[in-house]
Order: sequence, then structure tokens, then C-alpha cells
Amino acid sequence: MTILRSERVFTQGNIQPADIEIEHDYILNMNPYGTSAEVFDLGDRLIVPGFIDLHSDAVEKEIEPRPGAEFPMDHALIELDKKLAMAGITTMFHAIAFNDHSLVGPRGTETAARLIEKIYSANLQNLCIDNLIHARFEITSFASAPIINDLMKKGIVQMLSFMDHCPGQGQFKSLEKWKQFHVPVYDLTDEDAGSVVSDKLSKRKDSLRYLEQLSETARQESIIMASHDDDSNDKIDMMKEFGIRIAEFPLSLETASYAKASEIATGMGAPNVVRGKSQSGNISARNLIEANCCDFLCSDYHPSSMLQAVYCMHQEMGMDLVDALSYVTVSPAQTAQLSDRGDIRPGMLADLVVIEDENMPKVVMTIKSGLPIYSGSSCFCLLDNAA
Repeated sequence: MTILRSERVFTQGNIQPADIEIEHDYILNMNPYGTSAEVFDLGDRLIVPGFIDLHSDAVEKEIEPRPGAEFPMDHALIELDKKLAMAGITTMFHAIAFNDHSLVGPRGTETAARLIEKIYSANLQNLCIDNLIHARFEITSFASAPIINDLMKKGIVQMLSFMDHCPGQGQFKSLEKWKQFHVPVYDLTDEDAGSVVSDKLSKRKDSLRYLEQLSETARQESIIMASHDDDSNDKIDMMKEFGIRIAEFPLSLETASYAKASEIATGMGAPNVVRGKSQSGNISARNLIEANCCDFLCSDYHPSSMLQAVYCMHQEMGMDLVDALSYVTVSPAQTAQLSDRGDIRPGMLADLVVIEDENMPKVVMTIKSGLPIYSGSSCFCLLDNAA
């Protein structure tokens, strides 16, 4: 048994002094501050639940940090797992994209499927945090549909999202905007870009049957579904018919507000909060948060932004720290129906993050299922010295 003590513990909607009694993987009791013996005293360091990240493609950058400079998947997963622990993330949904064959060729689908299998296997064997799968289906990538369907039936996928990157709607309102992003990323010529766009637009009208097939399997397997870059109320209505419960990165206040009114959770990127604007020029996450139209934050492409965003909301936007912390703990847990994490109370997984925030906030310790998986300089010897 391990008992952690702090003057500041984020538990059940409050920050208060407490002794946290841990047995094996779980929190056994929350004892009044100062009443337990043989404790590890963390002083006034803030103890919060481990961060829950529902969407991140950071694994792609870990595998290929520069175009053409690829590293082995197995090594990349181990290194990223350590970085996530250092960022305070204890549950990660890796957002693995299945893009159009016209962009990435058949190897794109094969590589995405192989990466998912690698993550699933590594998570059972040698990774520290919970590495889960968020499969992203580009609605015109028809060849990917049976692969995703099979992965869901195997129980490997925990979340499914639908994305539509055709020009003229969604994230790319114009063909020029589509080209600005895709031409350099995929090293396309103008002729290549024209062929890709033509292929996507010709397939788009036939995409509904693939969405129906995949959403049916997701419902059968109790897999949470999300839509991506929603830009209209009509799209929210259509996606709700398929059973989606989450709207990722809605592109306007009107759409986000409509999603909320339709009982669909809305999520935005933590980097957007930290930077104060969208990387792609869309609405600022801060605007949606201020309008109460954002339920949770995800790291998107920058894991360390999860902690930074919390303190940006607290210090720059005037939000109570308890409410800010909920965006990366309680709310994503509820959204993904993870009933065993996201809060510090008896019966929950002992997934904990210790934060020093007197100056620049930083994670100094991460505990997963009762075991330390990261310890910074100020906490390095702490667990060897009971108070």
C-alpha cells in the first residue's frame, strides 16, 4: 500500500488537502489530510488525475520527424510512451488516419493498419501508459473500410471518427486552401493534385454506404464515434444519424453550439488554446470555451500542450483552475465512457499527475495504476523517503 499526501488534491470537483491511499492499481481511500501514517508527503504540489487525450497524431511525428526520415515503429512507440508520461498523459487515443489511395497509395492503408497492430501489441507488452486506438476514416478511402471494420471486430479499436477533406467544405473551404496544405505535405505536382481532387469528388457521393457499414460495426462493438471538422448543422444532423457522440474541432461557434444542443460533446485542440488561434486558420478554441461550446481538449499534435492549455485557461482566460483541469481529466473520461479514470476517488485507477505550478507549471511525477512511470528532479528521490 502507498499513501500520497498533498495540501492540494484535485478530487471530485475541488482542490483540497488529502491523503490518497493506493492499493495495487486503484485508489482505496481518500483520507483526511494528516491522518495517515507512513506517507509520501508532496507538500503543496498539486495532484490531479492523469490526463486523458482522445485525439493525437504525435505518433506520426515520432516515426517520421522529418519527411523521408523514418524510424522503426517499435522504437518510436517506446520513445513516445516516455514523452507522454512526462507530459502527464496516462491514457492516449492515438489518432491513426486512413487516407485516400490517390494520396498515399495502397501502402498508406497497410501502414496505418500495421501501426495500429503494433500499438495494440506494444500496449500489452512494454508500454507504460494506456495506448488506445482512434481510427480515422477518410470517407472517400473506400479500400480502407474493410480493414477498419476487421480491426474493430478484433477489439483493437476504441474510437472511430469520420473525416471529409474534400475541397469546398469542412477544413478546406476552397480548392486553393486544399492545395496549400496537401501539395507540400504529399509532394504533389499540380497535375497530381488535380487527379486527387477529381478522385475524391467522384467518390464522395458513394461514401454513405461505407459510413453506414462502419458505424453499424462500431455500434455492435460499443465503439465511440466522432465526426471531424464539422462545418454546418446539416452535417451534425447527418453524423448524429450514424450514432456519433463527439464533434471534433467544429469550425464555427454556430456549429459547435448546435452540436451541444444536439447532445453531442465537442472537443478542441489544446495547442489552439495555447497559441490563441487555429494552426489552419479556423476558429479559436478560446472563443468556443468562452461560449461554453467546448467540452474537452485533446493534444492534437502537441502532447505537452495539455498542461499548458490548462494554465492558459486559468491564468489568461480567468477560468477557475478546477474547471480548467476538468477539460483534460473528468470531461474526456466521461466523453469516452471511461468510468474507471478521470477523477481521484475510491475505486478509480491510481492514474495521477503531480504538478509544480509556483512559476512555470510542469509535471514532476506521473503515476500509472499506482506505479511511478516518470519522476522529475524535484521528485526523483521522493518515493524513497517516507515522511
